[in-house]
Amino acid sequence: MNTESRGALILGCASGIGAEGARILAADGWRLALLDIADGVHDVARDAGAAAYLVDAGDPDALADALATALGELGGVGAIWSNVGAQTAGTVETAAVADLDRCYALNLRAHFVVAQAAVPALRAAGGGSLLLTASNAGLFPDRELVTYSATKAATIAMAKLLARDHAGDRIRVNALCPGWVDTPFNTPAWQSYGGREQFLARVPDLVPIGRIADAAEVAGVACRLLGDDFAYMTGHALVLDGGELLT
Repeated sequence: MNTESRGALILGCASGIGAEGARILAADGWRLALLDIADGVHDVARDAGAAAYLVDAGDPDALADALATALGELGGVGAIWSNVGAQTAGTVETAAVADLDRCYALNLRAHFVVAQAAVPALRAAGGGSLLLTASNAGLFPDRELVTYSATKAATIAMAKLLARDHAGDRIRVNALCPGWVDTPFNTPAWQSYGGREQFLARVPDLVPIGRIADAAEVAGVACRLLGDDFAYMTGHALVLDGGELLT
């Protein structure tokens, strides 16, 4: 990667996987622009020596404006990670249309808006990496997560389509597909098991490796996907789920 393009933008990094990723990239010498709806992004940005931007990724116009500002101030960019998302639980009988709309807005539409900004920016830099956070739930019918799983499956399809369309621009596009990660993001799904502790008691039955992931270990893989270590990988759904898809 051209050192002038060693800038990275992360959407969704005030906590969890994205925050850990920001710290890893900063330690590796990347210039960062960090976007999130939560004020905690300012703390992460301070620790990473990065610029922070508050934005509601569910508002496509506001998101497009924030991306344009952040990319303009960042300068050359070589990696963009759209890590925003939402999780709602329920079956088709218990979930509301509003749940589907929320998942659509953050699990699919926001990625599309990021891609609209990312493709010309990465093309201008001579290529780079675009990473969309999806889920292993987009690859199998997870229980009582119909709105979440359906939109995550669409995210994976989008990553493959973008990869095909823009390989000629030297833009790599992949989907990160974690399984269970120990962050509050999974609270809606844990509630379907009776809460976090009840869920953890079931983990050995659900995950062959016998535990859930730490946010930092998933972020470490994401950061390698953003850099040159996987320069020949595109259009892939990379699963990190302790073998859950094997069950």
